[in-house]
Order: sequence, then structure tokens, then C-alpha cells
Amino acid sequence: MLDLVTAVRFDGRVRTGKTMPIHLACEASAREEVEVVAKLSASCEGGVGSLVAEAMAALLAADLDLPVPQPFVVRLDADFCATIPDPEIASLARRSSPIAFGSEKLPPGYTTWPVGKTIPREAVNEAAEVFAFDALIANADRRTNNPNCLFLGPRLAIIDHELAFITEGVIGWRPPWEVGALDALRRPQSHLFSEQLRGKAINLDRLEGAWSAITDARLSIYRRALPIEWNSAMKSADNALSHIAAVRDNLKPALQEIARVLQ
Repeated sequence: MLDLVTAVRFDGRVRTGKTMPIHLACEASAREEVEVVAKLSASCEGGVGSLVAEAMAALLAADLDLPVPQPFVVRLDADFCATIPDPEIASLARRSSPIAFGSEKLPPGYTTWPVGKTIPREAVNEAAEVFAFDALIANADRRTNNPNCLFLGPRLAIIDHELAFITEGVIGWRPPWEVGALDALRRPQSHLFSEQLRGKAINLDRLEGAWSAITDARLSIYRRALPIEWNSAMKSADNALSHIAAVRDNLKPALQEIARVLQ
């Protein structure tokens, strides 16, 4: 679900990313090493709430069998933070929650989706499911100039969901099952895949079945998977879980709205 690992080695910054993600080598409970890309709460605009959104989106994506790297919660002990040689990162680590969010580092060969790349024919339906996923969780942060998507041949990997589930106070936001709620996704470059998917025959039946199968009991497991160190942001977790359940309960009209904006 959300395995706890402990950071043991700082391997540098990720080259891009406004939240200044970092490469860490971590020790898991069985003493094996896992490499992760981690986000610190102090480097995220929403603080711990951003880490909660990342975790909720990753758990949901995994249950939907979407191409998301395995998520982790990463313990940053004070002694480890003192060994970080990058002064700016060391300062952020000290000011952050002692638990960061981590995604398993992808194998060599994965590359950031470049501007103008054509979706491989074998990946069109998966790209459509990613588009639908973003629309349904209110994630507006996968665009041409900020793809948050990597690829290796026809294989995709989606990352960075700290801005998902933010709906309160957003002017013009409406639930995605209302007709017209997703009209913004018709605008050019509104989503990384929108223009290439428009007019194509896509099938979201698999995604519909997977989302429909997520029970309230399963959502409770998501909630219990979050570390107590993130308790200050539990309202964000509850809002995300309520949103996921509401989409499930209105899934058919929501998917009809997605099909409408892709016509």
C-alpha cells in the first residue's frame, strides 16, 4: 500500500521540478535498498497537504492499474538530514515533515515526454485513461509545457499529483459528472494528451470497471495508510476520499462528460 522506507543516502536533486524533488537511497524493512524520488513538505506549496494528495492519487492510480511508480512514505531521520551535502536541501529537510512522499525511481531509459511527441499507437487507450484520471481527480498539472509524464517506448509513467483534488474555492469548478463541467479541457494545450485524443475512438470500460470496484472499505484503507506525521493535513485526505467516492457514485455521467469533450 504505502511501504515505509528510511532514507540512508542522498543522491542529489532531480534536474527539473519546481518542488525540488530529490533522489534518495532508502532502506526497507527487509534491509533491501530501494531508490526513490522524494518530495519534502517544505518545498511544496501545500506543505504536508501536497504529500497527502500525492499519496491519495498514487494509491488510486495503482488500484486503477494506471502507470504510476510504486509510492512510499520516506522517513528522514535528523541524523540523516545532517549528512545532506546540499545546503538548500538540508535546510528544507530540517523544516519538513519527518516523513516525505516517495516514488520508486524508474528504470534507466525513461524520458520526459517532449513537446510534439505523438502518442504511440499501442498507448492511445492508456493515454485516454490518464486523461480521464486527471479530469476526474481535478488534476490540471499535466500539460504540454509541464508533462509530468515519462515514457519508454510505448510504456508511460505518470508522476506529480500534488495539485490533485483541489476543488474548494476554485472559481468555476463543478463536479465532473455535470454537463459542461470539463469544457476547459477543450482548450488547446489544456492537457498533455487532449489534442491527440480528440476525435479518436477510445474505450474507458476497463477504467470504469476498476473505479466502480473501489469500495468505501478500500478508501478507508487509503486513509489508514497515511502516517500519523501527516495528521495536520487529514482534512485534505478526507476531501480527496470524498471526491473519489463521489466520482465512483456518478461515474457513468462523468465518463460521458469526458467523451463529450474529446469529440
